Amino acid sequence: MKLSEQINSIFFDFADHSQEEIERISKSFPNKMLRWLGSNHPDNRTRKIFFRLTNVTIGEDTIINQNFIVSDGYHPLLTIGNRVAISPNVTVICQSDPNYSDLQKHSYVKEVLMVNKPVVIGDDVWIGTNAVILPGVTIGKHSIIAAGSVVSRDVPDNSIYGGVPAKLMRKL
Repeated sequence: MKLSEQINSIFFDFADHSQEEIERISKSFPNKMLRWLGSNHPDNRTRKIFFRLTNVTIGEDTIINQNFIVSDGYHPLLTIGNRVAISPNVTVICQSDPNYSDLQKHSYVKEVLMVNKPVVIGDDVWIGTNAVILPGVTIGKHSIIAAGSVVSRDVPDNSIYGGVPAKLMRKL
């Protein structure tokens, strides 16, 4: 089967395939294509397959809505717990650098701003639309991240955080 036929089959006929079939067909796809499919595929079950194939750990009964962006260099830096609800347009940054810019030559940028840190999202977390999770953050169990928030520090269990930067709004 040609690559274009494989993509069409996975994108449009996904309901006709088992998880194992989708994984088998997709293993030959480059990581960039798998991530694009993970972000844009219309089916939650299938989106999670593509993210898992690119080293994202995802727990049971987790929902990942469309336009979920992960910056991790395809390294196993993102762990998502069980029963997590990720709203549309959420971004998780585990790895960040200025790419090919001369900025990477500056000592401050190199030593402080260029990061490669894991992000952990605990069980039963709800992340609102357009939230951004920054490198090294752990979001505790049973917590809520308000829509549009930028999370730059750890979030304790049973907390609602919101704002830019995200701060404690209330304990549950």
